[in-house]
Amino acid sequence: MKAWLAILADHLGKGPVLALAAVRQLARAAVFSPEGRFLAGTLGSPALMAQAAEEAARLKPGDCLLLAPLGLSLERLRPDDEGTKRFWLSARDHQAGAWSSWLLTMPTLTPGGLKLPRHLLSAFGPWTTPRLPEPLQDQWSLLPLKAGLGRLFVLGDDALALEVAWLAARTGLAVTWLTTMDQKGPELDEALLLAEFGLERLSAWPELTAGRLRGLGLRDGVRLVVTTAEHPAFMPELAAVQPAYLALAGEAEAGQGQSGLFARPLTTAQKALGLVAEMLK
Repeated sequence: MKAWLAILADHLGKGPVLALAAVRQLARAAVFSPEGRFLAGTLGSPALMAQAAEEAARLKPGDCLLLAPLGLSLERLRPDDEGTKRFWLSARDHQAGAWSSWLLTMPTLTPGGLKLPRHLLSAFGPWTTPRLPEPLQDQWSLLPLKAGLGRLFVLGDDALALEVAWLAARTGLAVTWLTTMDQKGPELDEALLLAEFGLERLSAWPELTAGRLRGLGLRDGVRLVVTTAEHPAFMPELAAVQPAYLALAGEAEAGQGQSGLFARPLTTAQKALGLVAEMLK
């Protein structure tokens, strides 16, 4: 699944449509072309995706639509509005550079019709979910652009690597899964519906150099979970940083002792839960 904010930024000159689906004010996002063609993101429901695509094709530049019973809002961005471009390019930069970043949307009825004012909330240190006054609770949606609990790299090709990646992403970690397998199929599709994480494809583990790892964001303080038995090929590169957490799990933990909170997990999912719980405890 492509990151929706990067795709939105790439299509600003074409007037894309941004759709938000809010559940208890925490939103999900999807981007559509002016013709209603899906470009990126997810709203968490095939029915909502179909509804959003249909409505997107009807919007004119600058139009907003709020379907309150569905918790769905749409806005077609103006391709010639420089202020709009600056805002979304700034949002993309905050997603890349901030510790955490959130998009706050507050639907407002004006004499000219519905408006969707948006604000960037970003921090460059430890961050928790912002809280707003009670009178606003039914009107706003808060969309995480970048999680604030830290950064996790998962290195492996197996089901355990997938389980750890989506579960950690759902808890609030920014996750990148590195794999040498061509990861496709219903399991991955379902995981990406539940949580958004990055997927980096390698042709072979020996190509995982220090330069590539730095380019992906490897630095002191990140968390690392390794599940591949081929880890000796890149362990020297990982040893060059001071991670907040490093676990060898699955095939990688042979002879290393058990990682995670559960000493004898019965399933892959339980093993993944034990690892994520241990790294966040």
